[in-house]
Amino acid sequence: MTLSWSHAFVNVKNLKRMVSFYTDALGFRISDQTEGIAFLSQLDDEHHQIAFKEDANQGNEPSRVGHFAFRVDSLDEVKNLYTELSANEDAGKVVPITHGNTWSIYFHDPERNGIEVFCDTPWDAVQPLAEPWDPKMSRVELEKYTKDLISQHGDLKANPREHVEFGRV
Repeated sequence: MTLSWSHAFVNVKNLKRMVSFYTDALGFRISDQTEGIAFLSQLDDEHHQIAFKEDANQGNEPSRVGHFAFRVDSLDEVKNLYTELSANEDAGKVVPITHGNTWSIYFHDPERNGIEVFCDTPWDAVQPLAEPWDPKMSRVELEKYTKDLISQHGDLKANPREHVEFGRV
């Protein structure tokens, strides 16, 4: 049996604020919404990738979500989102991290659920590897920086993605 990821369902304190953040800041669209629940997706063939249900009983309980991860097609998209989210008061703690095999930004949604948005690099890297990177670096500078980190951390592994266009799966 092969499992294929479909969606996440999250209890939230403030449905309106969460839906607004995911649609306005991250580009999701509402596929369905009724009293107290919203279904959001970016994919035409997926009814929802994430669903939120307002739960008044949640009280002051912190979120138990480590993070949701979303892949994008290019480094430019990661950098642009970093800039946009850094100016967004509802996004908390926007931090760029490379794992050698990805260039990521980590941040919190309005209810402090962790989110990662990343693009693939052309390399594989021994994990765990998590180091900060500067979104102001040029592509050439970032490639060199990342390859140096991978080499310092362990072997630079050949990756089957290397034959495809840079930054795309």
